[in-house]
Amino acid sequence: MAAKSCFVIMAIGEQIVDDTTVTSASLRNKYDDLIKEAILKARPSLEVIRADDVSLPGTITTDIITRLMHSNYVVADVTFPNPNVFYELGLRHACRSGTIIIKDKAGPRVPFDIAHLRYVEYENTTAGLKALSTQLAGYFDHFDREPTRPDNHFQELAKLTGYAFPDYKKAEEMPPEMQAIMGLMEAPELLKLIMRQQSGESIDQDELVRLM
Repeated sequence: MAAKSCFVIMAIGEQIVDDTTVTSASLRNKYDDLIKEAILKARPSLEVIRADDVSLPGTITTDIITRLMHSNYVVADVTFPNPNVFYELGLRHACRSGTIIIKDKAGPRVPFDIAHLRYVEYENTTAGLKALSTQLAGYFDHFDREPTRPDNHFQELAKLTGYAFPDYKKAEEMPPEMQAIMGLMEAPELLKLIMRQQSGESIDQDELVRLM
């Protein structure tokens, strides 16, 4: 059985808020040492990916959109008023349930447009990591029990009004390019290997054959 996946939405590049600059390096550290760590403490078997693990910073590519559509869970950090974060959050809400919104307690106020959404506040401390992990575990369990239950206002309204989503082609009718992308999504180690090769790294052919 393929491992379940969790895609993390968050600001990646440098952020400037109230004359305070938050570097991309510090955001990466927060992801590695707090957010990803809390997710893995909650669910050690999850494959956890952030946008810049599959794409260049600042771009929204097919890889990102595919993960927004198909990841079992999405954790969205809305600490900073970042357009990419909000756009990706909106795409996920329109696709499926299984999204958890988090925010640094020390960060700026949540923008009015999403202030009504339920979110988990965390602190960037050892105790904060433990508390965040516990709350994430509760959400993961809830989504597992009721995977199709709406978790946002868009889905609730769509269900209430019987909104008919477009009926796209089935997998067997997909063009070869999309079938290849979906195949890579089911083989994350192979995807990482191809990305390493594209970045100029020399790849052992035996390793490539083993994963194919």
